[in-house]
Amino acid sequence: MAIPEKTGPHSRKEGPLMRRAGVSRSLAVGLLALSLLASVASAGATSAADRLDRIAAALRRSPVFVDPDVSYLLDARDRAALGKQIGAAGIPMYLVGVPLLSEDESGGEADYFLYLLHQRLGRPGVYLVADQRGDLDWTSYQVPRKASLDFDTAHGDTSLPRCLHDVIDAFARAPSAAPSTPQTPAAPEPDGRHQRPSAGRLAGEFAKVFFPVLIVSALVLWPLWLIGRLVFGGVRRAVRGDSRTLGRRRLRRRAAAELTRLAEALGHASDDRGRGRATADYDAARLLYDEKSDPGSLFGVIVLALDGQDALRADTATPDPRCMVDPLHGPAPGTVRVWLPGLPDRRLPLCEACRQAAKEERRPLMLIIDGEKRPYYQAPGLWERIRGRHASLPEDVLEYLGVE
Repeated sequence: MAIPEKTGPHSRKEGPLMRRAGVSRSLAVGLLALSLLASVASAGATSAADRLDRIAAALRRSPVFVDPDVSYLLDARDRAALGKQIGAAGIPMYLVGVPLLSEDESGGEADYFLYLLHQRLGRPGVYLVADQRGDLDWTSYQVPRKASLDFDTAHGDTSLPRCLHDVIDAFARAPSAAPSTPQTPAAPEPDGRHQRPSAGRLAGEFAKVFFPVLIVSALVLWPLWLIGRLVFGGVRRAVRGDSRTLGRRRLRRRAAAELTRLAEALGHASDDRGRGRATADYDAARLLYDEKSDPGSLFGVIVLALDGQDALRADTATPDPRCMVDPLHGPAPGTVRVWLPGLPDRRLPLCEACRQAAKEERRPLMLIIDGEKRPYYQAPGLWERIRGRHASLPEDVLEYLGVE
């Protein structure tokens, strides 16, 4: 079978094979804005490099990567099936699902994104990308295959998973040919709607309006701020005292961040003795993140990702368990006989800070579950299963998910 030409509804263009609370002091706002001017020029380049590094690191351990922002494109079952199909294709293939926007490093162009990703990963293979709309594109780098099949005729309006299955199969069955490298795509033209103004221009524009705004703010907003402080001071103190409580939104944001950190660490840990444990932690955390969204499961993703990072950092397959009072505290090098609400009085792993703290200060991390605050280890579902077990943490999570 030959490789499809990219002319159907899942491709943007024709071509050869190859696509952030409240009111604050006005002066403080002005000073903050001025400080941001100094970093605006370099922020975009750093963010772009970080994204490519993160994706490349993930592809070094698995041929399928889907950014959490577009996780709706392929569910866990689709990813597993496509990864298995790629593994049996006989040629290297890499599948990525990411947003492609005009303001990112690719200028929204799939072929230029794939070119940059190939440069970062440095491996031959067929690179496939699906954007936020499910549009599909690909580029072949030094792969001994040739093909020509009308994409529209072969696939029509089939779903993205089906299209990916067919394209992968087409590459796997295509006749052999001399490996070739496509022509380097032209860098996308800057989109004027998304260009960041220079620091000098921003400073000039800011100077024109800063002092009038400062005067108005002093006359109007400052009295309002004083009233707000008197009326809502107690509420603010209560909020600050509740910093040990995590809701679903904060849990999901932290879970995604820790998964990314673990993927990046795995990309630089080929000789680390903790790589096996960290890989098992990542696989279990990724499946848990994809299939469950309750607070307990999201916190489980965080604990798994932190456990994997601990294994790589300590260069060991048996990292210390995390603090039972609050796993976010860090590893617990020893155990102490302690009582925690809802748990029997027994020896538990505690971090050094909790070991030295008074009993009344050992307050467990709380999660908001069905509108109520509960200790994280009393979250229903996953934590009823794993509780304080550690040595087999990733295996216990997979068992909870029903994965053999």
